[in-house]
Amino acid sequence: MSSKFIVLGTNAGPVPNPARAEPANVLRYGPDALLIDAGDGAAWQLAKAGVGLGEIRTVFISHLHFDHTGGLFAFLSQRYQGLNAGEVTIYGPPGIGRTVDGLLAAMGPMTEPGTNVRARHPKAPQDMVRVVEIADGRQVSIGAIKVTAATNSHYSLGGDATENKSTSSFAFRFDLPDRSIVYTGDTGPSPRVAALAKDVDLLVAEVMDPVAAIDEARRRRPDIPASALKLVEQHFRLQHLAPQEVGRLAQEARAKSLVLTHSSIVQDQEPAARQAISAEYAGKVTFAVDLQVF
Repeated sequence: MSSKFIVLGTNAGPVPNPARAEPANVLRYGPDALLIDAGDGAAWQLAKAGVGLGEIRTVFISHLHFDHTGGLFAFLSQRYQGLNAGEVTIYGPPGIGRTVDGLLAAMGPMTEPGTNVRARHPKAPQDMVRVVEIADGRQVSIGAIKVTAATNSHYSLGGDATENKSTSSFAFRFDLPDRSIVYTGDTGPSPRVAALAKDVDLLVAEVMDPVAAIDEARRRRPDIPASALKLVEQHFRLQHLAPQEVGRLAQEARAKSLVLTHSSIVQDQEPAARQAISAEYAGKVTFAVDLQVF
């Protein structure tokens, strides 16, 4: 039996892209199908990948930025309205409970007693969802899949120490009978992520060219105040991974192969990005496209 990691959405950030969905992935092994992040369009992308909403019994959310959670409402509401049996468990950082509570409340007008949706479902939406807030180092077993969470540096302005006390941003390691996979989520350089990814078979990492991303932001949104743009640039440089940093992470982890997602790098920028990555890492590098299977 072999596992499949399906990259449902590869777009970087919350700005809609006509060619790419927001961050979401599926890991399949035997009867288990795990949804890993649920950006906008996740339910639609699941359909394209041939994965039914009812097949997903477990969701892992890396962090609460809206490009990673925007598809949860459609996933939960359509799953419920479609009469899919079985509870879904959502694992995520502190705050995921409040997020899901809000989504279930938003479902209320169409799922309360007296509506035709509620009339044909034996349970209320709240009875179909279980939420587990996790912390750094938490391990969970889903069938034959062992999942380990590690706090990364996506909320940090330097190193791994975070100033955010109310939530966390995670990378996940999935140890399966046939291989190991690490999904970095959104992160800057991080010793914890490098340790989590040690000797991994498949490293699925984010990548961003901060210079090109800021240039694009200036072009697309000339109305953004200079003070706000400065903070965005700081975020891009410190809390995401530039190509050279991705290569360094893969090399330090001794990853057997590297897949890049959550990418801000457009096609004509890929050769330069590959060169920067290859200066640090000698393994196989793939810039993922939506619905690609690894």
